[in-house]
Amino acid sequence: MDPGPARRRRWLLGFTLVLAALFAAIGFLHAEWLDVCGSIAVGLLSGYMVLQYADVRSAYPAAMTGRAMAVFTMALFLGVALMQWVTGVAASIATAQGADPYVAVMLTIASMLAMGALAFRCLPAPAR
Repeated sequence: MDPGPARRRRWLLGFTLVLAALFAAIGFLHAEWLDVCGSIAVGLLSGYMVLQYADVRSAYPAAMTGRAMAVFTMALFLGVALMQWVTGVAASIATAQGADPYVAVMLTIASMLAMGALAFRCLPAPAR
C-alpha cells in the first residue's frame, strides 16, 4: 500500500495530523463513543508509520542505508519513551492542579504529534 516516493511524505504528514486531530477531539469532547471508536481508529491508522522506513531507505545512499535504518529505529524507540515520559508529567501536573489528567494526556499527545509533523515537514525530503 506504499503510495510511492512522490506521495509518501504527504501520506505520513496527513495521517499524523489526522491522529493529532483525533487525540485532540478525544481530549476536548468527552464522548464515550469517541473514546471507543477513536481508540480503534488510532490502532487501525497507526499502521501508516511503517512508511517512514521506506522514506528513510530512500533518503540515504545504499552504503548508508543500514546505519540510517538503525538510527531511525533507535529514534523511534526514543520517541516512544519520550511520549510516555511527557504524558506522565502532563498527567501529574494536571492532577496536582485539580484538572482532568485524561484531557491533559490526550492534548499532550495531540500537540506532540503536531510538533512532530511540523519537524518532519521541515526535514529535507529524499531526492526524487
